[in-house]
Amino acid sequence: MQLTWKAIRDFWSPFFTERDAGHIRERQRRDERISTILDRIGFSFRVYLVAFLGFLASSWSLIAVTIVTPALDFIYNRYGQFNPKAGLVLDVVTLTATALGMVLFGHIADRVGRSALYGFEIIIVLAAVGGAAFASAGFIVYQGTTWKGSLDIYAALFSFRFFLGLGIGAEYPMSAVIAAEFSPTKWRGVMLSGVFLAQSIGRLLAYGIGLGALRGLSSGLDFSAKDANDEAKIIMDIFWRLELALAGIPAILAIGFRLFIPETPRFYSAVKRDIKKARESLTMIGSRTPELIADIERIMVSGPDDTHLASIDQQPWKQMAYDYYFGRAKGWKLLFAISIQWAMLDIVFYGVGMDNPGTLAALWLDKEPAGGGGAGVQPSWNDDPAFPSATIVRTIENNLVRTLELSSIAAIAGSLAVIPLVDRLSRKTHYIWTTWALSILFACMAISVSQTYASPNHTISMVLYALAQFMFNVGPNTLTFMLAAEIFPTEVRGTSYGIAAACGKIGAIIIRPVIGRAGKGRNGLVTVLAVFSVILAVMALLVWLEPFGIAFPRVQKPRPLRWKDAGGGGFVNKIVNSYLENESLEDIAPWPLADD
Repeated sequence: MQLTWKAIRDFWSPFFTERDAGHIRERQRRDERISTILDRIGFSFRVYLVAFLGFLASSWSLIAVTIVTPALDFIYNRYGQFNPKAGLVLDVVTLTATALGMVLFGHIADRVGRSALYGFEIIIVLAAVGGAAFASAGFIVYQGTTWKGSLDIYAALFSFRFFLGLGIGAEYPMSAVIAAEFSPTKWRGVMLSGVFLAQSIGRLLAYGIGLGALRGLSSGLDFSAKDANDEAKIIMDIFWRLELALAGIPAILAIGFRLFIPETPRFYSAVKRDIKKARESLTMIGSRTPELIADIERIMVSGPDDTHLASIDQQPWKQMAYDYYFGRAKGWKLLFAISIQWAMLDIVFYGVGMDNPGTLAALWLDKEPAGGGGAGVQPSWNDDPAFPSATIVRTIENNLVRTLELSSIAAIAGSLAVIPLVDRLSRKTHYIWTTWALSILFACMAISVSQTYASPNHTISMVLYALAQFMFNVGPNTLTFMLAAEIFPTEVRGTSYGIAAACGKIGAIIIRPVIGRAGKGRNGLVTVLAVFSVILAVMALLVWLEPFGIAFPRVQKPRPLRWKDAGGGGFVNKIVNSYLENESLEDIAPWPLADD
């Protein structure tokens, strides 16, 4: 083969400075100007509401579908269209579709832009929730020894849950990327942690409003009446449809806000290389005061005109991504670091933390279950060993109350507590400390459950469980959401975020059937809690030791020297009175790399 100059040039194209140096220099100038303007704009409540409402809609929807599973089992199991394993299958379908949506839509956002998907993913969520809320078994008749219906409720829910998962998966990278790329450097940590607060609020609203709706609908129901069972089915049918439909309210609001949000200026700069479009985006997102518009015009037009660079041939996205992940930047190490952490985290979080009714019922036991009910008598929709003969209303009400008291309130407290902490602790230190704390809490829970299971002292285990829910959101649950949006370049931010988040959902898929097989008895619960304690300890060790250079990058500047004098004295006072300055997104993940 003839060795030509063009062949040599193409081979070394990622590092060919004659071609790339101009773009790199101009890219740095564009990024600096954009960052300056975003800092002038400050915290944008408009951007915050756009990201917050979208994430709220997806979180509320995901929780709502888990709440209504016992009601569906109660109504449709009799007709052979819903069996005890149907709930698990629907959960796995939703999580699988969520993982797919994260990767697919995260990648699309990198290829065609964030604005191309604004609102589209929420429309998917809204359509799926609406479709599920109106799903039906059709006309049902009894023929011979079986019930037959004109429609299949299970098939309908399977389809709508799949599309709901796609929409929820798409919302994860979109909310985080929008918040990160529109945020000024100073407020990025607050913005991202504030967006993640939507998950806890969604949980609280789903369970709180669901409890109010259930009590309102069932207030006049008398289970001693002859037709009480049929009346209960009507009430449960209204309840589960209402619970799903209410989750569409924040989705409608989110769509309205997203119709008027421009493309992010960082995408225009990094991918489109269009400084004029970036300037228009900044003008639209700002307050549009004469002073700010004048600042934008002055800062964005300063320096040489680089619009001609948009017409220069760019590397294909696949080649650029390959260069980033496997070239000198070794981006695969960052991706692996955040992905393995997210996978292990969701194994634990979905294992006992995602409001599992069986786990909560086991922790709630204050005495050994009575043997009179028998495993064969207890219906499949009732996962509470303490009340094997409870009505469907009592069962769902117990699930809602326990979750509110042990999980939802603690989770929202954790999400609120983390906001003032994100700029006072480095991400790495924050992650390690809180993950170690969770490991210790789970170990203590395992010991507590082994000693107090089904005894009057069971409240110790309940308190530890609530503390764990609090610590999840003070630490790794919030920090993984934030870090995945901070540590990658704009060109691959959506794709990388989607892959990392999808690994978390893969962990959740793996653990769901495992938890089912482990059971909710003393031995099974103790074993699960002990294993989860070890997993959390491994997570903390990996971040601390950084094996093979697989580590989180620094996203904040080193603590200033005035740290020694901050607050007068005492470690707590220093934490309260000393802030860490965020690095800009471009300094955290510089790309393309300049030739050494």
